[in-house]
Amino acid sequence: MKQLGIHAVISLIIYFVCIALAFQAIKAVRIEKLIRSNRVFESQVFLLFSAIGLGYLVAQFIIALIDTSMQLSNLF
Repeated sequence: MKQLGIHAVISLIIYFVCIALAFQAIKAVRIEKLIRSNRVFESQVFLLFSAIGLGYLVAQFIIALIDTSMQLSNLF
């Protein structure tokens, strides 16, 4: 049970770090040119949701990679 709790904490940390990194990366892209003027709130919501989506996908990949590599010990 303790391993399950540690896995959950590590997964949460990975999710938050990946979402924060995705947010910083998406801010570098000039999205303002794609969104109509006077739509500040909508562009901020789009930026936030895009960062959450991208961060979630990257975190899922990292967590799956970690889980799979831990299962390799069962091979030998």
